[in-house]
Amino acid sequence: MERSDLALRRARRAYETTHVAAGVRALGLAAGLCVLAIGLHRITSMSWLVAALLAATLATLAWRGGAYRRGALAGVLAGLPPLVVPSIVFAMSHPGHCTGCATGASWPCMLACLGTSALVGVVVGHRASADRMPRAFGLSAIATAALTGLLGCGTVGLGGALGVVAGLVAGGVAGWVVAGRTARA
Repeated sequence: MERSDLALRRARRAYETTHVAAGVRALGLAAGLCVLAIGLHRITSMSWLVAALLAATLATLAWRGGAYRRGALAGVLAGLPPLVVPSIVFAMSHPGHCTGCATGASWPCMLACLGTSALVGVVVGHRASADRMPRAFGLSAIATAALTGLLGCGTVGLGGALGVVAGLVAGGVAGWVVAGRTARA
């Protein structure tokens, strides 16, 4: 009996250590995304709030494991285009760098946030429908993609933030519907 109790404790400790390590790695990923956002965009107090929410969300979902962890990583990958594209659009439409923009949102930047978010939302929705736990994957992916995208598009202003969220949700639902139709056909 003692041997099995010891083995069970060791297995539980290994299991818990693995989940905690995944959470710590997720915090490192969040820190890297924050450094990227600082290099690309004008940072506001709202940016720091989004960064803290992203770190907490990524750590929690990574610690949770399974479809939550898979969805969180997919969401970070899906959130990279909305994080990067506004600075590219700004550089192409204005002289200078996105961090030098003190006036807030411009229409091309807001449209870039909406468009890239909708496109990656379709991919996230399609991928979520193929997962073993589609709801957990999809919700995790949309949450982390929105927070990652908000690191960039949130600096554009409320219009950019709404563009990211609306684009991801609309695109995610569209991707889920399209994946469901192709699976039935």
